[in-house]
Amino acid sequence: MTKEELRTAMETELAWRQEELAFFKNQLCNIQDENQRNKYRKSLVLMLYSHFEGFVKICLLSYIQYVNSLKLKREEFNERLIASSMNSEFNAYDNNDEKCHIFKKELPEDRRLHKFHRRVNFLEKIEEFKQSDLFIPDETIDTESNLWYIVLQKNLYKVGLPIDIFDDLAGDIDALVNRRNSIAHGTERAGVQETEYSKWEEKIYNVMEQIIKYIYRDVCNEKYLKAN
Repeated sequence: MTKEELRTAMETELAWRQEELAFFKNQLCNIQDENQRNKYRKSLVLMLYSHFEGFVKICLLSYIQYVNSLKLKREEFNERLIASSMNSEFNAYDNNDEKCHIFKKELPEDRRLHKFHRRVNFLEKIEEFKQSDLFIPDETIDTESNLWYIVLQKNLYKVGLPIDIFDDLAGDIDALVNRRNSIAHGTERAGVQETEYSKWEEKIYNVMEQIIKYIYRDVCNEKYLKAN
């Protein structure tokens, strides 16, 4: 995958989602009663959030796919990407069932010794880990079914992207997630006003467009690589 192919994939992803949202929004023209229009907008809120979460996930997965396609050694990447690529290795280190074979049958069991053994084993293999090709699994990206701003930040952090780029939109993102949950769980009886929905739509579209911008910028500037 080239960086231009990555940008095209993200832009195509955004385009079809905006087109679908526009189609359903245009159906409001067929509803004359304002109360009914407000009720209809509840479904638009659900769709807006769904496309927001789906878009973020697909874009970050596409970025991972691009990074993986470079076929470079782990040691060439920044630390956050290296950490994301070593989840299985870290899990092995954290596994309390992994015990030192020398003292495995000795009683009483010495947890501190076995932990020390895992540390030694990790250090013995660290150069091997660094010389392996970097590969980040898809499972690294987790929207937790509720893409609160803090969840968005977690995912940006794990793939080495700036986490403060949407600080000014944090309240809008969380407000959308909160309203979506109220509607989806059947606790929201009131409809959604036109001004309210239009504000969310504008803010979320801005976030989606900016995600493309920042990912493409970091790719062009090779920010995924270790700083010299």
